[in-house]
Amino acid sequence: MFGLACLFAVAAGGARGAVDLQNLVDRSPFAPPGHRNDVAPPPEPSTLEFRGMVTDESGTAYSVFDTSTNRGRWVRADDENSPFRVRGFDPENATLEIEQNGRVQKLTLKRATIQAGQPVTGMRPAIPNPGANGGNAQVRRDAAADAQRLEAVAAEVRRRRALRNAANPGAGQPPPGTPTTPAPGQR
Repeated sequence: MFGLACLFAVAAGGARGAVDLQNLVDRSPFAPPGHRNDVAPPPEPSTLEFRGMVTDESGTAYSVFDTSTNRGRWVRADDENSPFRVRGFDPENATLEIEQNGRVQKLTLKRATIQAGQPVTGMRPAIPNPGANGGNAQVRRDAAADAQRLEAVAAEVRRRRALRNAANPGAGQPPPGTPTTPAPGQR
């Protein structure tokens, strides 16, 4: 009952004297002293980044990267086909002034960030032990071991070929009159 009486009293008081809400908004009791409401809102953050420049015989080109589309392009001051126009470059402050859709923006040269990467792991190449002759050590091959290894490979090839021919007789045979390669010991 008490809540209903309070509500009725506030409603009746509101009818007698109207509260100036605009004055309350303009002079908020929560705003710091000297605060003005007619200050323009801060500009929206730009999606463009100035990433670099290069000068060649055709003039200076500026690298502008659009973070919203994740695409970059090189533009020149006289480029007619660009979505933005270069208005000027301040070399002292490394800033590029461009105009996009009638809005002028000053872009500061983006600094590269270099981060330490993870070490690459893997097999290290074998480094021969430098000999007494100043690092020109010759690797000596064992001819008997090489011949034995080649004979083992040839025997494995013959074994697989025999298995393949046994599984599919007549297939894989060379046409008549084709010379066959001699076995390793028959040369």
